[in-house]
Amino acid sequence: MDSRNRDAATTCDKNHPITYLHDELQLQLCDVKDLKYAYYAATHNRNVEPIIISNYPPSWVKSYKDNKSYLIDPIIKHGLREITPFSWHEALANSGPEGVDFFRRATRYRICSGTTFTLRDASGTFCALSVCDAGSQVDFDRRMAKQQSQLQMLLIKFHSWLMTSRKTDQLFSSAADGPLSTRELGVLQLVMRGKTYREIATDCGISERTVKFHMSNISGKLQVGNAKQAVYEAKRQGII
Repeated sequence: MDSRNRDAATTCDKNHPITYLHDELQLQLCDVKDLKYAYYAATHNRNVEPIIISNYPPSWVKSYKDNKSYLIDPIIKHGLREITPFSWHEALANSGPEGVDFFRRATRYRICSGTTFTLRDASGTFCALSVCDAGSQVDFDRRMAKQQSQLQMLLIKFHSWLMTSRKTDQLFSSAADGPLSTRELGVLQLVMRGKTYREIATDCGISERTVKFHMSNISGKLQVGNAKQAVYEAKRQGII
């Protein structure tokens, strides 16, 4: 294993039971081993930390995990609404200022142009495989068009292997804090009562834009695509 791959391997906690999966994913990605990649898997329960296996720069991965950036990541949020592979340009076009800022920070680590493949399994677990390249955009797009089916199948096979290799409670670690802040809970409860964003803004003494900001965060944390789904998922998890 070269030094770059050794560094990437350290982004997995050595005490975590899925550490060995990094090598397995790397093996399955042998045909695109020159690309940067990130595998992400998360359950419906936002109290549970996701699985992240990546060869992105270790400092970026650590910051991403420590700051729980997956809750606001525009690629993940866009992926929750998609069933087909998509380019990051699509995700950026559909993200607000927060998403633009996220991409700007990622670019500093040469994580700037990529394609993401998504999957939901029978248990509702959402997973995504992102691949990116800092080289020629034209060459990358051409390569993705050629290998799209191969990479989608790789995601299916790896995720299936992952979910049968360990028990779910061994793969996912529970987090101490609840998924929603007090303000987010308040906003979601008002949405549940049928209030419009304008009415919620008046009731809470905040701007309508801030209400939309909170709902965007709520949808990301609950891994859903809109307010109606957020209410349903929050009820299902017993949050509200």
